[in-house]
Amino acid sequence: MMLTGRQLCLHAPAALLAVTALAAPWLERTMARHMGIELPLLVMLGWAAAWSVGGRWERQLPGWNARGLPGLLVASCVMAFWMLPVSLDLAVLHASVGVAKVASLVVAGMALKASWRAAGTVIQAFVVLNGAWMTLTAGLLYQSAPQQLCSVYLVDQQQRAGQALVMWGLAILALWLWRVARQSIRTETLEGLTWTSS
Repeated sequence: MMLTGRQLCLHAPAALLAVTALAAPWLERTMARHMGIELPLLVMLGWAAAWSVGGRWERQLPGWNARGLPGLLVASCVMAFWMLPVSLDLAVLHASVGVAKVASLVVAGMALKASWRAAGTVIQAFVVLNGAWMTLTAGLLYQSAPQQLCSVYLVDQQQRAGQALVMWGLAILALWLWRVARQSIRTETLEGLTWTSS
């Protein structure tokens, strides 16, 4: 039985999550892959899951998610928690914590998607700048720390993980600035067309 495009969109996040679960032993073998690939991938899967159901997910939240700020705050706290060395250790050493990691990061991605548009540019700027600063700071700390921070990962692995975090912090900041610039240009173009037609 052939799936329609809509059905594929609905099932794709679940299928990718299953693939990620199968790849977890490989992803978690090094700290760089754990922090630089698996954690962001889980957040993106949550975003994709919320996107695949359209506005239904967003319509469930307005009662408590005023201006998108509570959802963005929850997502930021979840992502910050899984950047801590002790959190990574517990996720690798205890299966139940690993399951909680996956669930919380997927929910964080869904909360980001549901809250992003409602937040507006000012709140988005606050969240992005703080998130990028936090990611860059964590990355630099991981690279410069002389001692082993995680019990399951060696010092050289945490340095590579720090490099991955720095790249993610810069990428998040650059992507958001590019999007703001594009929206600004589009707004100016529309205003120019309106002024010309009047």
